[in-house]
Amino acid sequence: MQLTNGNDIFKSLNKAQCRAVISDAATVAILAGPGSGKTHTLTSRVVWLLNHAGIPPQDVIVATFTNKASNEMKARIGHALGDGRERGVIIGTFHSIARRYLVKYGRRIGLDPKFGIADDSDSRGIITRICKRLDTHIEPPIARAWISKRKAKGTSDEQTVRDKKGRNVESQALETCFQEYQDQLERSNLLDYDDLLVRCVELLRRFPQCVSNIQTVLIDEYQDTNGVQYDLMKLFAQKHRRVTIVGDPDQSIYGWRSAEIKNLHRLLRDYPGTDEISLEENYRSSSCILDTALNVIQQDQDRYKKVLLPVRDKGTRPVLRKLKSSTDEADWIVSEMKRIRLLSGNMIDFDDFAILLRSAALSRHVESTLGREGIAYRMVGGFKFYERAEIKILLDYMRVIHQPDNNDAFARIINVPKRGIGEVTIKALLEEAERSSTSLWQLVDKHCRGQRRAKTSIRQQTENALSGSLIKLLNNLRERVRSDTGLGTPMNLVELIRKLARDLKFEDYLEATYGAEYESRWTNVQEFITLAEEFMRQNQGDEEALPTIDGFAQASDDDILARFLSNVSLASDKQTEDKDQEGKPLVTISTIHAAKGLEWPVVFIPAVYNGSIPHVRAEDQSEERRLLYVAMTRAKALLYLSCPQSIASGGGRSTEISSFIDLLPSSAFLPKGPSFDRPIMSSVAKILGRELPLDSVIYKGIPSMTAPEDNLFPVDPNQPLDSHTAGEAGHGGAWRHKRQKLQHPAKSVPVAEESVEGWAAPYKTTMQKAGSFTVPQAAGFTTAGAHMATVAAAEASRPALPPAPARAHSAPRRTTSVRPLNQRSLLGYGYGVTNHDKSKEVAINPTANTSSILKRTSSTPAPAPYARHRAIHNEYQLPPPAAPAIDPSLASHKLGAAKLPASKPPAHRDEAPSKQYSCFSSSPTRPPLSMPISVGPEGGGQDAGKEPEDISPDDHSRPAASFHATTVTGPLGWRPGIKRPAGLGRSGIAPMEKPNKPYKLTVKRP
Repeated sequence: MQLTNGNDIFKSLNKAQCRAVISDAATVAILAGPGSGKTHTLTSRVVWLLNHAGIPPQDVIVATFTNKASNEMKARIGHALGDGRERGVIIGTFHSIARRYLVKYGRRIGLDPKFGIADDSDSRGIITRICKRLDTHIEPPIARAWISKRKAKGTSDEQTVRDKKGRNVESQALETCFQEYQDQLERSNLLDYDDLLVRCVELLRRFPQCVSNIQTVLIDEYQDTNGVQYDLMKLFAQKHRRVTIVGDPDQSIYGWRSAEIKNLHRLLRDYPGTDEISLEENYRSSSCILDTALNVIQQDQDRYKKVLLPVRDKGTRPVLRKLKSSTDEADWIVSEMKRIRLLSGNMIDFDDFAILLRSAALSRHVESTLGREGIAYRMVGGFKFYERAEIKILLDYMRVIHQPDNNDAFARIINVPKRGIGEVTIKALLEEAERSSTSLWQLVDKHCRGQRRAKTSIRQQTENALSGSLIKLLNNLRERVRSDTGLGTPMNLVELIRKLARDLKFEDYLEATYGAEYESRWTNVQEFITLAEEFMRQNQGDEEALPTIDGFAQASDDDILARFLSNVSLASDKQTEDKDQEGKPLVTISTIHAAKGLEWPVVFIPAVYNGSIPHVRAEDQSEERRLLYVAMTRAKALLYLSCPQSIASGGGRSTEISSFIDLLPSSAFLPKGPSFDRPIMSSVAKILGRELPLDSVIYKGIPSMTAPEDNLFPVDPNQPLDSHTAGEAGHGGAWRHKRQKLQHPAKSVPVAEESVEGWAAPYKTTMQKAGSFTVPQAAGFTTAGAHMATVAAAEASRPALPPAPARAHSAPRRTTSVRPLNQRSLLGYGYGVTNHDKSKEVAINPTANTSSILKRTSSTPAPAPYARHRAIHNEYQLPPPAAPAIDPSLASHKLGAAKLPASKPPAHRDEAPSKQYSCFSSSPTRPPLSMPISVGPEGGGQDAGKEPEDISPDDHSRPAASFHATTVTGPLGWRPGIKRPAGLGRSGIAPMEKPNKPYKLTVKRP
């Protein structure tokens, strides 16, 4: 079909879509799976009805579920038509369309057209006070949910009709609470969200002339409609009975919001002859993702049977990753994002990733990890812009200006900024106003004017503040905004917000209240003003006007403040896209419910375990399965599911993988992320319709030592995680790898002969190939083989050594030391010979038998503790044994039980000379040993019976507790753990000259 702008809408439609667009049936049911082009089909149907069927734009109603969807649909219709006729089509959410009819015709059912809309906080506050006043045992959230469900069922439900007649009421207390709630809303001239639909149904039933011009009605996301919305759809189309619905029963996920999946069967029952058309071609996801998602949803045997046919490439299988904990799960998700981004050459950036959660509370670990890695993200379905404290204050002021009888809005601003009235007084005033069936505004206004004194005590200073800075301010602004006051041109939205902020000194208030955080909050205020400017540009004149009905007068709707406040109340959030201040791409974190209708190239679904999905409090398991199906079908090219083995919320309790996933074969998933080689990345690029960079470009952007595989965490969560790898994973460094030590449990695994101390040698080392290189000799160079042969011959000609004498208490241990003869051991460091003092080294006699061992007689003192664990080695000479650290006569001495004095006793220098090295951990010097040391096998040898050479007293000192040359232990009065370095001299460690002299120690603490 050729349009006025030259476009042909059928060029972009497949056969099933064309059939749905041009169907001549009065009622058409389009069953469209995810990614099947349902929005494109629905907008094409509207264009065809306007151009081919000749229906005027103002006689068409298109109902959606979000403002974003309605704006997108209006833009698509306008682009297809090209002549501006889309402005006449009644497009919006069910609630916004109902509000337009109530404003125009609400007087006919006794409704003030200046009514306000009670938001969630208003409803909560009213119901909480009612439950407290009635002294019921019903929790306010339960009462609120019961009231909402009662309204949402609609009058087509027979049980609801019986309830309204006073029979089969679930609880008299709930019924009383319901009546009190409705009375309070009526006194405040407010309608809650459900009332907008209920009162519109009442209007259209009593006065069907209001919609007598409507020729066709089109409904998007039909599977999410509830009972009252179904009633409203029928009433919109009551004259011509032409309805087109688009929906997917497999994506009905709002049962907790009273959505009824049986509405499809109700439609087929009430509209016989409905043309059912299935859109089965999926243009979004890869074949592997679709197959897995279908395997999940087909577990429901009661579902409406339909299939999905993939159009994209097969792609790679989804990943099911099992992690040790929720923290590991978050670290793995972020590391996999970075890996995909690097190995795609930034073809996939951070704004292509989405993390879809069953509940918003699961985002804590993911948000923390993203923040630590410096990756910007945005929350969808979380804290909304209009619910921020600074924005909420300004909106409440504007709501009170528009509707002063809004008790909750007035109560929230009565002490903002501070006016000397506390929370207790505010609650008492609210209770007094509701008990006397008046509004809080009237109570306070009359009290300040002296017309009626409130029973609640209000101080004179507070009364003056309320009268001067609040009531007077609001009255003046109300007069300036109204257009019927005769004060000239009414104040517009932007001027109102700016004057409010100026008169309240709002920036100063934010700075005093929030400190350094006030700048970001003041930036939000500026953004709020920008949104008001945008709203004014888009609403020049009465954009929401309804077609004129002969003999049926309409009320004017020229109050832009009322329209702005209604738009804010009905908006899911602000309509502008969040962007990072530096223009960085943002990772999306969203609940699955909020992600409905959206799509991303890469999707992560964490916490796929029983208790999360299906949720622990879920009543409908089939809806939980549909929720997982919706999350999986948001992915275009790559899909990741993950399950932590344990969660911290239950005290570290273990988890079980979701029953929806456990029923699938293991072959449906990859156990870890795929290897992103060129073929896989080319397939991903083809699915996304993007160009993959060249390998040279990709490799150039990858840091060195980066692991290209998903191996930072073990596939089996019970497998221990390498500490080095874990550190890299947790701190976002390059993915470096460390060769792990092969474990050889004792007496269980045979160790190769060439291994050393339990280390396996699966390959030849350089020293095992000694025959292939040369070594220097005195006469020149020779081959290593010849040298080894010479050494072997020399060893063979050497006389065999007799076995070493057995120790008294322990068997000798083997040693692996191959230290040369002239190389000192670290153990000799504590025996008075240091690297600084070469003069005290014991000369090694080249003619002596170096393979001899030390022998100890019965009179020889016991060696130092560490010496008991040293192996007897035949290649070097141990230092002489040290003298006993404690005099044998004092060996049985025990410390008393008395506490040590808090301060060090005064030193008496005249009584005895001070000991040297009193501050060190080693013992004082001792006289040289008189026992001879026999060297050689069995005490024989050429040096047997000789006296050892003179050894300095320092060489007989016991080694210090630490091998560090400057480590000392402080006196008794020092703080534990503090060590003071001592100076070094050319002969080793110099003694302290004045050990008893107090000195000051400065310690820098963190």
